[in-house]
Amino acid sequence: MESEELGMGRVILLGCIATVLGGSIATAQVGNDTENTVGWANETELSLATTEGNSNTDSLAFKNSLTRSWKHSRLKLLFDGMRTNNADDRFLLIDPGQVFLPGEQPNLVATEVISPSKDPDAEKYFFEGRFTRKMLSGTRSWNTGGSWDRNEDAGILNRYIAFGGIGNHWIDGPKLNLETSYGLSYTDREEEEPDPEKEQEFLGFRLTADFDYLVRPTTTLSYDFTGNINFEDRSDYSIDTAASVSVAMSGRISLKASIQLLNNSEPALEDVDVIALLRLNDPDGTPGSGDEFFETVAGAGPDVFELTVSEGQARKSSHDTVVRTSLVIRF
Repeated sequence: MESEELGMGRVILLGCIATVLGGSIATAQVGNDTENTVGWANETELSLATTEGNSNTDSLAFKNSLTRSWKHSRLKLLFDGMRTNNADDRFLLIDPGQVFLPGEQPNLVATEVISPSKDPDAEKYFFEGRFTRKMLSGTRSWNTGGSWDRNEDAGILNRYIAFGGIGNHWIDGPKLNLETSYGLSYTDREEEEPDPEKEQEFLGFRLTADFDYLVRPTTTLSYDFTGNINFEDRSDYSIDTAASVSVAMSGRISLKASIQLLNNSEPALEDVDVIALLRLNDPDGTPGSGDEFFETVAGAGPDVFELTVSEGQARKSSHDTVVRTSLVIRF
């Protein structure tokens, strides 16, 4: 509980620092810009799926991007969250009060159907604050900010990244936009299981790319890429990339389909059971003669049973894929 409170406190602190830092710098720039165009823009994505009856699941995804723009500066706050609740399979409950003797084959009666309640099954959260300022050339810029994310299924409880760097605005047109950024990052991560092979804190290199293409007046293709690599251990890196297509239904509402790929080159550790599949061998065919022995086998069978031997550790999957269909509201 104390760890969670500390983690949330750091999240709030990081958000405040990013907001105050970016807002202060941006406000200072307003006095220096001529013909400033100050404006707010917000984009909200909502995705909700619920099933009741033979399957009980709830899935909610919420993404919000808040941007304040000046003639030469931009402050962006992004939050992305997803949560899924699932209920276990139903089962029959044996009526209370029934008795039987040891060694007997019980003939128990079950009459009550139990439907378990929904519990959290998958949770993923991401927050980023970023300030960007154009340089004199107009096509180059510098940026600074910070992010926090949590993905418990991937074993990541808290991951904080502070970053700063320079960027290039390669194409800035009414139909096509391409922007890249590269710079230094500082990462502090907390995983479910301590990992002696990985550094909790490290200095790294961060690369981002943003691409938007207006295919038709109502259809837009987008691609985002973010990569972060450990300077001291280049085999330790993370990648977050997403591709999407959105179709405008009106001036403020559109439908969006997206696919997000997450990759952690060195996944977190998790505790797993060590299980043996065993078969009982009886060479002389006489039960209880003393020559019986167990043998581990590769697969299941009618005379094979499962035995939990101990507990070990294994690495989680390095890849996560998120496919989402959302309603997008802009204002």
